[in-house]
Amino acid sequence: MTLIFLEAAPAFAEAQSKEELGLFLDAVGTFLIQTVGPGILVIGIAIAGVSMALGNEDGMRRGALAAGGGALIMLARAILDLMKNVTGF
Repeated sequence: MTLIFLEAAPAFAEAQSKEELGLFLDAVGTFLIQTVGPGILVIGIAIAGVSMALGNEDGMRRGALAAGGGALIMLARAILDLMKNVTGF
């Protein structure tokens, strides 16, 4: 257990400024929105399609939920911008 903590210490990164942290978070957000979101959407559509062809209603439901989750991830930045505009931040 101690070995895990000794090896994990170098993995922590420290931001030297607020701008560095902002750039890092923007990069992570862009990766999630442009890579992970569409991937989950496509996988969800594929699962729903295969389940529809096999007549599996539970699989169709799960595939549709996964596709909806991928679409929600892709829309995350637009939803955040809308919330900022509504609240005035």
